[in-house]
Amino acid sequence: MDTLFDQIGGRPSIEKMVTAFYQRVLSDPILSPFFANVEIEKLQKMQVAFFTIALGGEEPKKMTSLAEVHRGRGIERQHLTRFTELLIETLEEVGIPEDAAKKVYERIAKYSGEVLGDSTVDG
Repeated sequence: MDTLFDQIGGRPSIEKMVTAFYQRVLSDPILSPFFANVEIEKLQKMQVAFFTIALGGEEPKKMTSLAEVHRGRGIERQHLTRFTELLIETLEEVGIPEDAAKKVYERIAKYSGEVLGDSTVDG
């Protein structure tokens, strides 16, 4: 059975999605301040790796935990909500079918506790 990674078109689709997503994020007044001093090309490569893992593709040999990467950055629920809104818009923009986009959202939502540093949230 194909993984969600395969269903949405594999790495090429994820790369396209991540590129389009960060165009939105970097122009968003709520989220762009978090990325002011970030090397975007490196971040996009990390996001491609994250989405690959989260959606059932091959895992890279080494990846830093989400909790560690996001710790101390001041990310609150409102920021994660906006992140999710932009992700959903991007999935639609790049042509991911609605049923697959819903599954992507559900899979990514499982990581919210790690991003927020809330150990009470499943992730």
